[in-house]
Amino acid sequence: MDRKQLKELLQPFSKQCSEKGKPLTDMCLEEAFPGDSSTSYIVQVKADWIDRMSLSDAIDFLFDILWETTDEETRRKIFSIQVLDTKNTLPC
Repeated sequence: MDRKQLKELLQPFSKQCSEKGKPLTDMCLEEAFPGDSSTSYIVQVKADWIDRMSLSDAIDFLFDILWETTDEETRRKIFSIQVLDTKNTLPC
């Protein structure tokens, strides 16, 4: 599964975050092991609402939505979720 396929499979994840009142400002994928696109990816998310809650609560919310909206094969391609607040920028 390449980056483009995974990004498409994560669209329901992004949509569900919005529907639950916590939209993502931006989301991108970075290879967990740069240069090896056959491996898993780091899902980088940026959202304004992250500033208003603890990081652990934000990650809990995101993982709950991820499990609701993706199948096991898709989740295997996700190494981690990196959460950025409004003071940070995504490197992609």
